Amino acid sequence: MNLLIKSILLLSIFLSLCGANEKVSIQLQWLHQFQFAGFYIAKERGLYTEAGLDVTIKEFDFNINVVDDVITQKSEYGVGRSSLLIDRSNGHSVIALGAVFQHSPSVLISTNKEIKTLKDLKNKRVMITSGEASSVTITSMLLSESLFIEDIEIQPHSSNLDDLIQGKTDVMACYLSNEPYTLDKAKIPYRIFSPKDYGFDFYEDIIFTSDKQLQTYPERTKRFYEASIKGWEWAFENIEETAQIIFNKYNSQNKSLDSLVYEGQVLKQLALGKNKKIGFISTNQMKKIADIYKLAGFLKVPLDFATFIDPLGFNKTQLKIGVLANRGNDKTLKRWEPLATYLNGVLENYHISIVPIHFNNLQKSLKREEVDFLLANTMNYVQLENKYGISRIVTLKSRGVEIEHHVHNYFGGVIFTKRDSHIDSINAIKGSTFAAVNENSFGGWVMAYELLHDNGLDRDDIELTFYNTHDDVVYAVLNGKADVGTVRSDTLENMLGEKHLDLKKLRILNPQKNRNFPHILSTKLYPEWPLSKLQHVEDTIASEVMIALVKMQKDSKEAIKANIGGWTVPLDYSSVHRVLKKLKLAPYDNLEFSVFDIFKKYAFWIYALLLVLTVGFLQYIHIKKINRDLDKKVNERTHSLSKANEKLKELAHKDALTGIYSRGHFIVLAKQFFSIAKRNHSQLQVLSLDIDHFKLVNDNYGHHVGDEILKLFCNTITSLIRDSNIFGRIGGEEFVICLQNTNREGAIVFSEKILKEIRNLSYIDNVGNIVKFTVSIGLAELVEHKNFTMLLDESDKALYRAKNSGRDKVNY
Repeated sequence: MNLLIKSILLLSIFLSLCGANEKVSIQLQWLHQFQFAGFYIAKERGLYTEAGLDVTIKEFDFNINVVDDVITQKSEYGVGRSSLLIDRSNGHSVIALGAVFQHSPSVLISTNKEIKTLKDLKNKRVMITSGEASSVTITSMLLSESLFIEDIEIQPHSSNLDDLIQGKTDVMACYLSNEPYTLDKAKIPYRIFSPKDYGFDFYEDIIFTSDKQLQTYPERTKRFYEASIKGWEWAFENIEETAQIIFNKYNSQNKSLDSLVYEGQVLKQLALGKNKKIGFISTNQMKKIADIYKLAGFLKVPLDFATFIDPLGFNKTQLKIGVLANRGNDKTLKRWEPLATYLNGVLENYHISIVPIHFNNLQKSLKREEVDFLLANTMNYVQLENKYGISRIVTLKSRGVEIEHHVHNYFGGVIFTKRDSHIDSINAIKGSTFAAVNENSFGGWVMAYELLHDNGLDRDDIELTFYNTHDDVVYAVLNGKADVGTVRSDTLENMLGEKHLDLKKLRILNPQKNRNFPHILSTKLYPEWPLSKLQHVEDTIASEVMIALVKMQKDSKEAIKANIGGWTVPLDYSSVHRVLKKLKLAPYDNLEFSVFDIFKKYAFWIYALLLVLTVGFLQYIHIKKINRDLDKKVNERTHSLSKANEKLKELAHKDALTGIYSRGHFIVLAKQFFSIAKRNHSQLQVLSLDIDHFKLVNDNYGHHVGDEILKLFCNTITSLIRDSNIFGRIGGEEFVICLQNTNREGAIVFSEKILKEIRNLSYIDNVGNIVKFTVSIGLAELVEHKNFTMLLDESDKALYRAKNSGRDKVNY
């Protein structure tokens, strides 16, 4: 009987637990195969169940649109392509959570022997899904060879490779991990057109959801995503076992076990990026994809990438900045959330969140390591540095409230009473009720306490009450709960700006004038709040955060929203130590002893200790000097390597001597300009330029003068062309300009302007020789040319006609 009762109880618990699992679904973008293995494994191995989820995996249906399915909440999550950028631009509230594949497996495959190059696809039949048709990987590849989707005959994808083999289509959109295996087994010759071979290598299989889903269920979305990534990690670590699971339960295409294993091996190489982390998605990389979409005409509305790409940082290391909530939680979050937004926009590998902390919870939060960084008042930093070993990395720069452009690194306290109060000086405060923020509030109590102390008053001379926030102190005085109050120096102006205060109702006690400080002030000035790192945070992480903060511009929208002027290197806080010593506050609150008595009693040991400390200190100084020198060399080397890497990146696109586009990069851009002009039936002009008799310049004055002439020439041309046009060097003294949306007459006028500007130039070498030179120009107009190469060839021929007919002229 007891056994039966226990069984029933266990069964009811099991059923209740099952019932507690939240039901969600994910819509795949294709039929079941290893491409979606991570989701199968997360379900089959109970990873979703452990996350409290009951997940339905929906196979692709040709009658549905995956994005529409997710937006309309028919599925909570989906797997999409880079074309999610277009959907977002068109107003669909999609959110990209992470990319399964760092490199796209999407390719075009043909078994038609007549198709040898990508250009041969024109007017051919191509089986492709609507998603692939708008995918940047495929469209970019076509565009690079002046092909548009309209240039091919699109057929609905049948998902049947036999249609390609039997000639029912000429080309089929495939996955590198699938169809090549089948064709190789059948010994059928084929040709692959891979976007990667044409310089386009982007994300694929992006896990996405809707704005509404993420906002309503952020924690559930995180559980789903993390369980899915764990599924992918297990799948790639156990490819054969995963293939067996798919073969047994998810094999709607009747694939062989060998083909599934092969698919897993190929996809593993595509999924793991440089950091070997599945799911990582870079904002910078997505911006590059967006640029190509813009160029192709698919993307016309600017995107807010911060809200579109992994907005909660699922793929990033989570970092928390604890902020002293001196004005309450809501106002703390409102003020400092823009700081997190800024950091999340510039730090690729980290996601920052703001955590308000009250005065009384500071030590508890640090002891439990609940935050990674701390932004607290100056005194808090000094005390916590001593107790918990936190270290400052930057100091806040405040922004003047009334003088927006004014920034400063210091702050103070302001002491005030009501306008009609009898209290008119610091000494008159004695015996009054006094409102302050907190025992540990530097600007909201300690600075005022120092001023009272310097005027012969002590805490016992006032009736002191703490109100926890600066705003509440102000209201306490205005409402008559206290005679006098003190807050940090910018509080009154902030409340005035928020329309929560009428300054005419207050009287400032001991007002100070400081032309370099824009706020109302009663006390001395001390260094602004520092941002500190806790001991558990690695120095490399702290360095990245520090560099990002120092680079923050005072006029950035985030700085303006946070009402700050940016950040600077850590200031000297010795003045804070001095005031804490004066007032005998922690860590200087236990110093009641006779130094003379101790010295007299332990003189011998003190001398011995001093000797040991002196020797140790000298060794320390010596070692520190060695380490400093080593650090300097390492930093110099690191800086040099960083500069070198930046230079290499620049050289890939820029001509090393003149700084304009190199031949290769110019041709890539010009081909895209050509394709867009053809598609939009817009005008395009190409100008080929050659400096006349340039060899004589080198022969008569030397190559160093020739180099200076080339730079002078390019700087002059660059100043004349619009941002929408491109200018490149394709040979020694040969250059090309591509003019968009310009007719023949406009190009001729522009060419004549160039001729005039170059005629007026002169270069004086180091011995006083005046070097003059001219240029010849050949002009060609886009009419019916088949490709950019033909257009460039025509402008080159026009250039030679200009040179042969006397030079210093334009020919067309």
